[in-house]
Amino acid sequence: MKARHILIPSLFLALAGSAMAQSTAPAAATAGTPSSDPFVQKRQADADAKAQYKQQQKAAKQEYKADRKAAKAQLKQEKMDSTAQRNEALATSPASKTDNSH
Repeated sequence: MKARHILIPSLFLALAGSAMAQSTAPAAATAGTPSSDPFVQKRQADADAKAQYKQQQKAAKQEYKADRKAAKAQLKQEKMDSTAQRNEALATSPASKTDNSH
């Protein structure tokens, strides 16, 4: 009884392993030539579409990062200009007297 429990799963693993080995070899051999099999054609079309989508996504991400960097630089420049204007206005205006009666 114990031998059956060990033998049956190992048999299934062996068969699955040999089936997987057989199914990957022809696909690898015909990777360079177009196939007339509709499933292979669909799989290749899906892979091409996925690669194109990833390229578009990468380009959009790079564009977003560039826009974000430019906006950050602009904000920093605006802050510096604002600070300079404030400091200039404070330097030219007379100092106000403080009320020390408290």
